[in-house]
Amino acid sequence: MTLREWCELRVEGSAGTKAGISKGATEGIAIAESGRLCSISSGHARKFESKEEAIDYLGKIRVSGDYRFEAVMCAPAAAAA
Repeated sequence: MTLREWCELRVEGSAGTKAGISKGATEGIAIAESGRLCSISSGHARKFESKEEAIDYLGKIRVSGDYRFEAVMCAPAAAAA
């Protein structure tokens, strides 16, 4: 999927989340294409076309552990600069 801008589901406190931004986080955890958790930097985070699509997906999966997720809008590094 090649998108100009996309959304990822990230664990609260990870880079790009409200808490992550306030503490200067540069890394974190996201939901992967497989539905499991992965490092944001791995490049395997599931990409959604909108925040609504991401939140809908979150309601359909089960992640073991007590995680809180936040839908984060993302863009390619070149486009973000």
